[in-house]
Amino acid sequence: MILKKFRGFFIILLLSLPILASFTTGSTVGAYSSFLSPEGIHFVSYSREWDEHKLVELYEELKQNKYGEEINRLQEIRVEAGRHSSGDTKGSYHAILKTIILYQGDKYLEPADYRETLSHEYGHHFAYYYFPSHHLPFSRWQKLRGINVGQLQWDAFWNYEEKNHSFYPQEIIADDYVLLYGATNHVSPNDVYSNEAFYLRTQHENQQLPNVLENKELLAYLEEESGVAIDKNRLIQTPSFTIIEDDKISFSVTEKSNIAYRLNIELFSPSNEQQTLELYTITDDEDNEINFSLNDVGYGHFSDYESAIISIDVVDLTTSIGFETKETTLNF
Repeated sequence: MILKKFRGFFIILLLSLPILASFTTGSTVGAYSSFLSPEGIHFVSYSREWDEHKLVELYEELKQNKYGEEINRLQEIRVEAGRHSSGDTKGSYHAILKTIILYQGDKYLEPADYRETLSHEYGHHFAYYYFPSHHLPFSRWQKLRGINVGQLQWDAFWNYEEKNHSFYPQEIIADDYVLLYGATNHVSPNDVYSNEAFYLRTQHENQQLPNVLENKELLAYLEEESGVAIDKNRLIQTPSFTIIEDDKISFSVTEKSNIAYRLNIELFSPSNEQQTLELYTITDDEDNEINFSLNDVGYGHFSDYESAIISIDVVDLTTSIGFETKETTLNF
């Protein structure tokens, strides 16, 4: 009986501890401006660069993220003038105070500058409202996410290290929120061939994890628990290698237009010479297969080579959401 009570107390203690990305609550100097949203969220600026008009625009930026009843529990979004103690951190979430803090307000002058950061920090708020045990081992979220307990770091509350940031479950579920519910951007097709689209895409910080955008069981669970629907047009499956024929390599992909793919390929000849290429394609409406040709760029046929190491970069031009696949070795 005593052990059961202790276990219950320990879980409550853990649930009340989280302060994510930051373990401070920010400056206490007087605010330069403030704004109260219809939901009762206090927007407060401690930067001379952020007046009430910008705070209203920041509120509109927040509303670009999908939300449910949890938005009514968010207490404050604060813009601080200076840097966070850890350096370049742009944001943090305080779970006890239900407060998002945005840093470097004297540097980032527009609400859009905080778009992905705000989505990520709001993802913490969303996660702790609907899935309060996600930071504990063996939670249902962890199992459905397809991650082994040993892959993650569970000690953020008492042994936080920036180098482990992408392996804390709190950060993983917040990035999942960004991809599934967060604000999106359009990307110009002109930026694909310069690689700008791939550099600026919205992607999960931890690219070693399974692709959340194709995890149907997890998505159903998130929708069921939160009541917030996921737009199925955001979902992208990982390209799957199908066949090599002469100079052409093919992959099955999501049947969706305006997704850009970049094949990264290292070719190794029988004499061990190496060629590195980047090949591009953008899907049309009916495409569920993509093809890349070596001959089109003057590199002959795959049979001219002994092996290749390949990976594919992906970005949806309608949302800026994307990812990079793991490297795969092919022998010819």
